[in-house]
Order: sequence, then structure tokens, then C-alpha cells
Amino acid sequence: MSYVFFDLEWNQGYPRSEAEKIDEIIQIGAYRLPDWEEDGTAYSAYVRPSIHKKLHHQVKKMVPLDQPKLKRAGNFRQVAAEFFRWCGKDAVYFTWGTCDARVLDTNLCWYGMEEYLDIEIYDLQRAFDLLVLHTCNQTALETAVNALGLESRMEYHDAGNDAAYTARIGAELVRRFGRLPDREELDRIETELREKQRREAAQAAGESLHILCAEETPALKRKCSRFDTVNDCLKSRSARVYHCPECDNWLCGGNWYRVGESYVSRSRCAEHGRYLACLTFQPERGDKLQGLLRVYAEEQLPPDLFRQCKQGGERVEVCQMPRKRRRMRRKKTAVEKEIK
Repeated sequence: MSYVFFDLEWNQGYPRSEAEKIDEIIQIGAYRLPDWEEDGTAYSAYVRPSIHKKLHHQVKKMVPLDQPKLKRAGNFRQVAAEFFRWCGKDAVYFTWGTCDARVLDTNLCWYGMEEYLDIEIYDLQRAFDLLVLHTCNQTALETAVNALGLESRMEYHDAGNDAAYTARIGAELVRRFGRLPDREELDRIETELREKQRREAAQAAGESLHILCAEETPALKRKCSRFDTVNDCLKSRSARVYHCPECDNWLCGGNWYRVGESYVSRSRCAEHGRYLACLTFQPERGDKLQGLLRVYAEEQLPPDLFRQCKQGGERVEVCQMPRKRRRMRRKKTAVEKEIK
């Protein structure tokens, strides 16, 4: 068994047809480890483009390509077949992120090389994020190399160099944790992490809302009375639609997020920026509910309050915008018609 870490560089077109929407591979780089503790061997090959003959301007900026070598390179069928022969039959494949696997599958299908679609590809970026940084973010390769304190003398955005960096990260993770967790273990770790982050965000958002309502004077405050259920109030015009506190523009709140006993939504005025609406409830006579709506300007809010509400709160979908009330037109009398 060998461990193959591969990286791809691809070109994109200026879409005018279906073919030009395909990300075309122009370089395949890889690094093969026979064992986690041994040095490996490198592989790098350019692919002569046949779909996008002209390099996209963004690709020229990011990828340090050797244009003469690119024009003299073999086509994708030749290079891909050579690459998989170099990997061997017992190879275990790794990439940094999921984009390389998606682009490889697309190119294999485009050129009719479906026999290579059965390979399993391990996302090392996800393992690094969950095991080292304890986040669900997609960390850049260079950031991960620096975070682990690995040597970084090679230039980035070259497929061969990036594959070598990925191999170093994989070996370092095995050295620190003993082995790499499989996909089911990563799913479990991610689920536990997201639940922990949700609880922490909900607690922080609840504390911030309590302080906000106690210490800040809302820019707008009004009652929403006599509703049978909470959902009836949340979807009502009186709770979702209000005037901008600074002008006469109508504002409409989006989906609500429940944080404790409060419901939070956000709206935006084109002239005066964003507003946060906080809705709380108390019982009224006859088994009805009364809502108290407080609207705060963005400068009154603690940092990241709405993000914490979205992350830790329970989302309440609002299916559609409330309809405007129709004005009843007064019928013109016969005299008015004659005058007109």
C-alpha cells in the first residue's frame, strides 16, 4: 500500500457554451509515500489544453505556469493514464479539499475514462480543520502549513509543490494523532463540534440580547396584540413590517431565529443601514398572545450578535412576503363621470 497526495491546477473558460463551463485540468502534481515515516517520490506533469486554448486571466495571476511546456505537453488521456500507472493499484488517495476530486471526476467523464472513477479520495483538509483547529472552516493550504510549523520554501499554487505540502501535513497529523480518522469518525467529530458551537452561540446570543434590551433604548418599540399562536404573530404584518426609525421607508424582516424566549430577525434600509428586530411574548386575556417588538439600529448591537443568533438559534421559516392590503376604490358617481 502507498499513500498518494495529489493536487490539480485547472483552467476555466469564458462561458458561452456547455463545454466552456468545464474546469479543464492543465497540471497534475502528486507525492507518494510508501510509509508515513519515510520520504516519498514526486510526480508533476502538464496537460495540453484542448477545451480552453486561452488561459483565463485569473489563472495567469495565480498559477506559475511554464507556457512553452504547457503547449508541448501530452493530452489529458495520456497524462492521466500515466499518472494512475505511477500511483499503482494499491494506492490510497488524498487531496486538500473537495474541489480537486470534483474537477478530476469531471475531466475523467469528459474524456471517457470512467474506469478511474471508483477510487476513494480522502479529504485531508477536513481532517486538519476538525483535529487541529477544531473548526468546520476550509483552511488554506499555506495557513495549515504555518499552523503546523512545517517548512515552506517551495512556491504555492504549483500542483507538484502543493501535493508535497499536503503529504507533509498528512504525515504530521499521523505523527500527532497516531492515525487519520475515517469518514464516519470525521462525521461524528463534526456533528459534536457543530452542536458545541451551537450551544455556545445560543448562550452568548441570549446574554447579549438580555443586556441589549435592558440597557439600550430601542429605535422603535410597539405592541403586536391578540394572536392565537406564536407563529401567527411571527408571520403577521404587524411583526414583520415597520417604518425605518429614521425615515418613512418600509422595512420587512426576514426569517426569525428563536433564542431562548426571544425571536430575532433583521431588515435593511437602503439609506440608514441594517436594523435588528427582537420580539418577545406575554399572555393576554382570553388565551391570546401579545408580542412586544423592539427594533435596534446596527450601531447599538454588540459585535456578531446576529451571527450568533443564526448559529445558535432555532430558525423559523417565513415562506413569503406579507401581502399589501388592497385599497378599496370608491365608485365614481354619474355626475363625476360626466364631468370627466
